[in-house]
Amino acid sequence: IDNFFSGKNAAGYHLHNVLIFCLCIQLLYLFLLLLKIEERHSFFLTMVFSVHFLFAHTVSWIPARGDLYLFAFSLGCLLSYFIYLKRLKPIYILLSSLFYFLALLSKETAIVLLPLLYLTGIVFWGFERKKIKSYLFLLPAVTLTVIYLIMRSVSISTVQNIFTVKGFIYNMPMLPEAVCKFFVPLFFSVMPAFSITVTVIGLLLMVLISGSIYFFRKTINKKIVITGAAFFLLPILPSLIYKPAFTGFAYDYLDHRLFFPGIGLLLISYAIVFPLLKKNISINYLYGIVTAMFLVAFVNSENYANYKTYYENAIATNPTSGLAHSNYGASLARENKYDEALLHFNKAVELSPKNIEVRMKLADSYLFLKDYKNLIIQCREVIALNPKTTNAYYDLAVRYINLKMKDSAVSIMNKCVLADTLSADAYYFRGLVYKFTSKNDSALTDFIKTTSLNNQYANGYFQQGYIYGNTGKFTDALSVFEKYVTLNPNDGNGYFYRGQSKCMLNNIEDGCKDLHIALNLGVEEARPKINYWCK
Repeated sequence: IDNFFSGKNAAGYHLHNVLIFCLCIQLLYLFLLLLKIEERHSFFLTMVFSVHFLFAHTVSWIPARGDLYLFAFSLGCLLSYFIYLKRLKPIYILLSSLFYFLALLSKETAIVLLPLLYLTGIVFWGFERKKIKSYLFLLPAVTLTVIYLIMRSVSISTVQNIFTVKGFIYNMPMLPEAVCKFFVPLFFSVMPAFSITVTVIGLLLMVLISGSIYFFRKTINKKIVITGAAFFLLPILPSLIYKPAFTGFAYDYLDHRLFFPGIGLLLISYAIVFPLLKKNISINYLYGIVTAMFLVAFVNSENYANYKTYYENAIATNPTSGLAHSNYGASLARENKYDEALLHFNKAVELSPKNIEVRMKLADSYLFLKDYKNLIIQCREVIALNPKTTNAYYDLAVRYINLKMKDSAVSIMNKCVLADTLSADAYYFRGLVYKFTSKNDSALTDFIKTTSLNNQYANGYFQQGYIYGNTGKFTDALSVFEKYVTLNPNDGNGYFYRGQSKCMLNNIEDGCKDLHIALNLGVEEARPKINYWCK
């Protein structure tokens, strides 16, 4: 939807995030009222949450959309179900089930909604074991959970063993660091790594919070505390047991995931602070707090203004992040700022010397700059780490092509194919080398081999069609461009060449349709073809 309306203009994507965030804030207000928090307190708590400095991550970073929808659909699920308990109308069961399923599709964390709903229901709505109506949600919810898990198993064919006790222990600092960042308006990082300073501050705050709850145990709202603890701990649990393979190379956790668990910390704060302050604090002080939080949030959001501010924050706050340096270098390279890019690529290699992807980015930069000495060093390092790395052979082959050493280029790609005879990439890149060296028959053979090994390899079909078209075999060209367009419907070049093939086969009407689509997708070469064919 964003792409349809906004294309490459980021404003539309940001607007989407802001609108969903506003919906989340409205739902939070309703939810707080449902927890029997008085209206003016609910209003203030919601206002605090809406300008909280930590959630600049969630609104400003477009890929945090999943956390926004998790929040919205999860609260929709809870609100619908508690309204059902009050009114006992089946429509609210259906609504609650729908929101639960949509929350699951937004983020896997939604699996904790079942125990969260049950616990909150016991605390606030008096679930009774003998009343079957209190448990009607479980039947559709369990059914939808099974459907979701089946869908997940189909879409994710192989699952690495990332849920381990070792991973859980490694991630434990996430709890105190989350607490610290929720209460302390410092340490904002787009790619955070565990910090002993943040962990210690968080632990001290956890001790202070626990002590306050115990000290004021006779006057504190225990229901709010229990619900707050559940809302904080349960949604954060999946992140604790999940340890990605790139931990350490990239970041240890991401703060935008705290958006939904943040409800729990908000509730615990309210339970402790408001009984103490409600009689002695001026409303002006409260608005002063909100204003200060807004200003900090605004400053924090500027880290997402562009890729430079983003990666400069990442490197400043997490200097050991190889991913930050690697991605920053890649972004600079796209703007042909290779002098700056090389500094970050080299730093990324220094931090992660065995990371092949980083080394290939460095090698690609050396190839562009025609620094062949360093190119050879990097490619040989990569091949030593993994002899099946097709891109390393291809970069060396391009070097030979640039030096007019065509036989050497083919020879290095022959070694690539021998290193992995079942690699579609190996045949595809050797086909490109044959094409560059004007050996079209050999190139066509390799491109056909590419798609036989992987029938979803779109570029393999494209290259076949290009060669067929150049040799006058327009029927064959049309056949493979049909496959390319099916696999890659957003590339105007596919329509451009398919349209030409149709026109050459006297199917002018359909050919012109394709040429116009190509032009609309930004292929300016289609304009003179339209002027020629489409009169």
